[in-house]
Amino acid sequence: MLLEPRYRGRVVNAARGLLLGLCALLASTAARAASDAPFLWQVKGAKATHYLLGSVHLLPSAAGRLPTGIVQAYRSADALVFESDIDALQGRKLSAQLLEAATAPNGIAAEVDVGTLRRLRQRMRTLRMPTAQCETYRPWFCALSLELYAYQRAGFSGEYGLDRRLHDAALADGRSMAWFEAPERHIALFTDMAKPLSTQFLDAALAENGLKAEEPVEMYRAWRDNDSSGIEALIAEMKHDYPAVYEHLLAGRNRAWLPELKRRLKLPERQLIVVGAAHWLGPDGLLASLTAAGYQVRPYLAIDIDQKAGLELDAVVARR
Repeated sequence: MLLEPRYRGRVVNAARGLLLGLCALLASTAARAASDAPFLWQVKGAKATHYLLGSVHLLPSAAGRLPTGIVQAYRSADALVFESDIDALQGRKLSAQLLEAATAPNGIAAEVDVGTLRRLRQRMRTLRMPTAQCETYRPWFCALSLELYAYQRAGFSGEYGLDRRLHDAALADGRSMAWFEAPERHIALFTDMAKPLSTQFLDAALAENGLKAEEPVEMYRAWRDNDSSGIEALIAEMKHDYPAVYEHLLAGRNRAWLPELKRRLKLPERQLIVVGAAHWLGPDGLLASLTAAGYQVRPYLAIDIDQKAGLELDAVVARR
């Protein structure tokens, strides 16, 4: 069960994985060459050039070294900025709070209608997921559990996620780190969900085009191949089909982050700003807001002579 100790440090990672911006729902991508700088942009601030990175929170151990452009941006940055405090999110205290809030006194059957319950159980059978992992929890937690289970079966983990690797490298290097959301606010995105939104969140996870067992690999390929158009299409679909979920997890948070993002772009320190990939894209994305505010954002181009950079950064992480 998700309550087992081996899951306690990873429960919030399930939430963070879904906050990739729902691009985990990507079904397939066209054949493309792997990018040297996937979902990486640069923007000139008042006193320095900063780097904007769309993260994948859950990755497989076989993902290999980091793309060259990302390593170059990391090396150039004086400080890193994340969605929230990664270490705190993996701590026992917040995991326990999340699990307590997730428990439904009368079980999932009392939280959703008969049709949703039937679809949930069918999806769990398809994933070969033990029914006990949802029976006593609220809809939003069942949605997270579906994703976490599918990702774990595919060999994905927050331990290998892009932001986790960059965080650990920054910690080893003594780099400054900051974040947009307090950890308590981050998990409250789920624990404070009203019942209608919680149910819609589960409905989105159970949609016909929702997460399937093979899609973690396709999601990774979409990110690695810099398939921004594919993810923008998914953002538009989410906005159309599940507007309340879209507003709660993406658009509303983007608006909340924007003032702090603009403030940080005025600082003299070069920053690598790392948030879920879908937060940057689409009409309500941070890139569109920055462009509207007069910032010139352009894709980052990796320097060809630095092909071994990823190996070197990974070595720093491995020493921790």
